[in-house]
This record gives sequence, C-alpha cells and structure tokens, in this order.
Amino acid sequence: MIIRLGFVSTAMAIFNNTPSSTFTYKLFSERPREEAMQRAIDIGRKNLQATQRILYYNAAHGIRLFRLSSALIPLATHPDVRIDVAAEYADDLRKLGDFAKAHDMRLSMHPNQFTLLNGSDKVVDAAIEDLNYHAAILDGMGLDEAAIINIHVGGVYGDKIAATQKLYDNAPKVPEHVMKRLTFENDDKTYTLEETLAVSQRLQRPCMLDLHHDWCNPSALSPIELLPQIAQTWGDVPMKIHVSSPKSEKEFRSHSDYINPEMLTAFLKSCKEIDLPRVDVMIEAKVKDLALFQLAEQLGKIRGVKRLEGGILSW
Repeated sequence: MIIRLGFVSTAMAIFNNTPSSTFTYKLFSERPREEAMQRAIDIGRKNLQATQRILYYNAAHGIRLFRLSSALIPLATHPDVRIDVAAEYADDLRKLGDFAKAHDMRLSMHPNQFTLLNGSDKVVDAAIEDLNYHAAILDGMGLDEAAIINIHVGGVYGDKIAATQKLYDNAPKVPEHVMKRLTFENDDKTYTLEETLAVSQRLQRPCMLDLHHDWCNPSALSPIELLPQIAQTWGDVPMKIHVSSPKSEKEFRSHSDYINPEMLTAFLKSCKEIDLPRVDVMIEAKVKDLALFQLAEQLGKIRGVKRLEGGILSW
C-alpha cells in the first residue's frame, strides 16, 4: 500500500511566500474602479505565482499531495467585483496544472464553512457561486476528478432530517462539472461520519473521513468499521482522508502544531488489511510541511513501512 502525505495552503519553509494575499472590498471601493480591478487581478496573479513556488518546493521534496488556498483570487465572487477566473488567469492556471500533472501531484480545494448547500436560498446561491469559482481553478489547470472540492454536509437548523433532505433537494442545482469534484466530510459538531457516509452514498460522491472530527463527534461505528464502505465511495479514485491532532485536552477541537501518529497508524493498518492500493493523507497541522516531514519520519520507523520519498511511504 502506498501512503502519500500532503499539507495545506502554504509551505512554512519558504520565506515570505503567501498564496493568500488579500485585497478587501473596503480597499477596493476606495479606488477608481478600473484601478481597483487591476489591483485585485494583480494580487490574484501574485498568489498563483506563490503557489507555483510551493509546487516547485513540493516536487523537490517528494510531496505529491497539496491543498490549494481558497483565497487565491481576492474578491473573485464578490457581487460588486466578480473576476472571470478562467479567462483572466488561463495561462497561469494551465502552467500550474501542467506542472502538477508532470510531477504526479494531486491538488484539491476546501471552501470555508459558509459554503453550504442546505441553507437559505441566498446561502445556497452564494455557495454554488463559490463552488463554481473553485471548480474554475481546478478546471483551468486541466486536472481530472481526483482533484476534489471538499465541503461539509451543512447546518442542522433545528431539524437534521429536514436539513439533510434540503441538501438532497438542492444538489441538482449544482452544475455537473462542479458536482463531479465534490466530496463530503464529517464535521466535529453536527454530522457524524455515519451520517456523512449516508449523504455520500445517496449523492454518489466520495466520503472524506476526518479522523480528528470523528474523535470530537463520534459515530456508533468507528472509522475502521466503516472503512470498507468509505473506500467504496471513492471508486477508482484513491481514497483521501484528513488528519490532525487536538491542540490540548481543553482545546480538543483546535489543531495542534504536529500530528500524533498513533490513531492514524491504526487506521492505516486497517487500510492495508483490506488491500487498499493507496491512501492520500492530508495533514491539517499548524506547521504544515514541517509537520508532514516529522510524521513521515515517524511512520517510516514502523516495522514494514518504507519511506520512498519525502512525503511518500509504502506499507
């Protein structure tokens, strides 16, 4: 079994290189519109260039899994701004995608917690616009369906059954090219892994297991018990999971700087036992790439595990 480790958004080891430089609407509105638009576009291009440097870094260090920042293009979906991402950054995105494909890098995106498909009509409309923005980036890179957009099931609004049904009712509103990239992740307070798996099965989309969220908000059945069903939702696409560790007993839901490998190791052992060919593990830790290297070293010390590259192991 191949285990590929990845990290989120930015590399701590690269000095002064953020892919999430911002340009607020307040600053936008204080400038002449043409000047403000150009400023927003330029910052987006700067963020894409920073992303390219991170991909170079990843390639050099044997990291083949990476989550792109959702804040690459500031104000892209703001109703008073709107930037045509696909048209404006066609060359930049193609360059990023070509590099990722040439180095077998799997890229993904994860919109914020306000991107919900079971809220009010206004919330859902905004969510679909946000999802279109994310899809435009991945489509512009020419990436296949393994480059996913991960979201949560959504809110409860006092009635979880009705809220879930609203998600099902709204799903047909999501454009096909967006839906083919969607995955659904269990969260740390409301929708458990079992409930999220049921949504994934109903919508025929992959279920994204977050181990830390399951510790915070457990199902009656454990991730290991649900593993065969979770793996089945991924079809021919390699299964991807999220891992983080609690910051402290008091701040259990917050992410720690690094990863405690114990629970992850037990889960990966079960993946090996059911003969999964590959598992992609997205690390959600505060020190990002530094946490990846520490975890890779720790996993590499397990009997039978061999570290093949910086972020790739076999077991």
